[in-house]
Amino acid sequence: MKQQQFYKNLLCLLMPFLLSACLSSKERIKADAGAFTIDGKDVQLICGEMHYPRIPHEYWRDRLQRARAMGLNTISVYVFWNFHERQPGEFDFSGQADVAEFVRLAQEEGLYVILRPGPYVCAEWDFGGYPSWLLKEKDMVYRSKDSRFLRYCERYIKALGKQLAPLTVNNGGNILMVQVENEYGSYAADKEYLAALRDMIKDAGFNVPLFTCDGGGQVEAGHIDGTLPTLNGVFSEDIFKIVDKYHPGGPYFVAEFYPAWFDVWGQHHSTVDYKRPAEQLDWMLGHGVSVSMYMFHGGTNFWYTNGANTAGGYRPQPTSYDYDAPLGEWGNCYPKYHAFREVIQKYLPQGTVLPEVPADNPTTAFATIELKESAPLKAAFHQTTESENVLSMEDLGVDFGYIHYETTLNKAGKQKLIIQDLRDYAVILVDGRQVASLDRRYNQNNVMLDIRKAPAKLEILVENSGRVNYGPDILFNRKGITNQVLWGDEKLTGWSITPLPLYKEKVSEMNFGGSIQGKPAFHRGIFTIQKKGDCFVDMSRWGKGAVWVNGKSLGRFWNIGPQQTLYLPAPWLKEGENEIVVFEMEDTGNRTLQGLDRPILDSLGVDKNYRQGQRRAVQGTPILEKGDVALEATVQETNDWQQFAFPVAATLRHFCIETLSSYTDDNQACISEVELLDDKGQAIDKTKWDVVYVSSELSDKNLGIGENLYDGDVSSFWHTDPAVSSTHPHQIIIDMKEIYKVSALRVKVREGSFLSGKVKDIRIYTRPQFFLFRQ
Repeated sequence: MKQQQFYKNLLCLLMPFLLSACLSSKERIKADAGAFTIDGKDVQLICGEMHYPRIPHEYWRDRLQRARAMGLNTISVYVFWNFHERQPGEFDFSGQADVAEFVRLAQEEGLYVILRPGPYVCAEWDFGGYPSWLLKEKDMVYRSKDSRFLRYCERYIKALGKQLAPLTVNNGGNILMVQVENEYGSYAADKEYLAALRDMIKDAGFNVPLFTCDGGGQVEAGHIDGTLPTLNGVFSEDIFKIVDKYHPGGPYFVAEFYPAWFDVWGQHHSTVDYKRPAEQLDWMLGHGVSVSMYMFHGGTNFWYTNGANTAGGYRPQPTSYDYDAPLGEWGNCYPKYHAFREVIQKYLPQGTVLPEVPADNPTTAFATIELKESAPLKAAFHQTTESENVLSMEDLGVDFGYIHYETTLNKAGKQKLIIQDLRDYAVILVDGRQVASLDRRYNQNNVMLDIRKAPAKLEILVENSGRVNYGPDILFNRKGITNQVLWGDEKLTGWSITPLPLYKEKVSEMNFGGSIQGKPAFHRGIFTIQKKGDCFVDMSRWGKGAVWVNGKSLGRFWNIGPQQTLYLPAPWLKEGENEIVVFEMEDTGNRTLQGLDRPILDSLGVDKNYRQGQRRAVQGTPILEKGDVALEATVQETNDWQQFAFPVAATLRHFCIETLSSYTDDNQACISEVELLDDKGQAIDKTKWDVVYVSSELSDKNLGIGENLYDGDVSSFWHTDPAVSSTHPHQIIIDMKEIYKVSALRVKVREGSFLSGKVKDIRIYTRPQFFLFRQ
């Protein structure tokens, strides 16, 4: 009897493993013979990207239901390594980080999942998803086959496999495919590194097809045997040509179709009218291409999780990741949602009826209140380190937030304070009074100080505004003061250094008292809500800092815009009294705020660090690859408009004009105006265009600045500066703010016979995403 009970118990213990083995022997999904086949049926994947950390846990099901109602059958999901392993070897898959729950909810709502675990993900997320503690090993090369880095990757992938491998389609779940790395062809071409990651994912138990994703010109570098190549930002016949080269016959999958774009601080909210993306989506679905929208729903960078890009200078992203996606930041349906739904319905299996589109969630507001209580910055000090030299955030094991430096100036006088390698934004105080601020976006690293009396206390509060998430600059991602501080010629030493990782700060437990003015501090108030609903906290009269409501971090604000409100989800509110705490880094003297029932996502404020005529600092030179060349042409010596057809219509958002020679002996470049024609032969609207890089320009009185190239005035011109560059090539990179299919270039050179810089040979490079820069 005991023996019989023993075998029963043993069978119960082994049953899950036996069941898994039985299920895994059944290959439910195949990606070959030109189609994705699930349970023997061909399925066109109509997919959209959304990210569980960017959506309040309480709203996960709500957003998934809205995806299903638009017609999606699949959700694409990045997994963020640094959201799960903030400290080495300590994993968190609970609550907001419970990615397995998110996947299971998707299955309950009738959605498949495409998993994108990185380890590198980009995604406008801090450090592209890498944990900051990797930076502590200064000689380790990440995103490479460095053995130490691969060991950390393997630990992460194994931990993820325990959570998610049981949820693959072949194990009875809904995970269809898993991506290896992310857009690696834009970064390097190390096949051994890619193979190592591919094998890790397999060994972690992911028994479904694997794939890579890259721009069309980067597939050669980014693809690895044993995976399906997929494309980003391509929606033309090129899809078939490129994929067939590596995986003849497909299936064909655009893993990132961009119906819009993300924002950066200090520039207008990115918006794209729905008509052109709807046409592009229609074309792909009509040609049997599977597609994933990046993004379907962007959400919010709560805490301090936003990233930054350096294409065109250091550009951190704001808290809102609205993305002008079909589904807005708070789950609201934009016109793009309904336009896409109408397109998708044309291609659904016969008899399929989509769920009704849920109404937008209710919103609420609260009246203007005054935050009368304050707490000093030191209320957040917990562990101060004494060091002869400055230390970075990574040296102290801190990932997000701020870091405070304090030392003594022992001599009076007027001279420069120089902060070498400031990362990223600094407020400087002398004897407790704020005297200056410095902004990495403008390459600011010094200020003239007039110290009347010594000794004087010097404080430098530095914000990590977001680690670079794309391109080679991810190699330079340490935060705080990463080199040294000079007072004139003297290196300052004897520092007291305090990290302030405020994302986990219990702000409500601080000792609040009377009002504090003119320096960084915390401010507290109470507001009342009659009925809960999504709300938007208006911070437009404040400076720069962060907000918590009822202990929940809403993220950071900055009055330069474009975002002036912070999203406050209804589940985080209480009916009745609610506590709000504001950390103000740049005090404007204002202490009032209100809650609105609609967000403000496109309102630019005064940028106090901008200097007239100053362009954002761009470090390095653009990496221009042969695979991105769309056109080579010789401009004739005529004052008429000249048109050059692209040999193959190009899909692009960014383009680079590179001048190779000129008719004049000065080796300069001068072009009056350019236009691009779309695939219908129509001139593309230039009103949103933006110069992100120019190798040289005559900036005095805007005489020959890059913006003149597309201002619609043929009497103005872009002209290179002979004092900066005396020889070809010269380059200018322009962001059109929207992806187009381009068929031709039109050029108008400056009128006159004896003018400098008359260009002759030019080359046009195109990319649907950024051009990368080499330091």
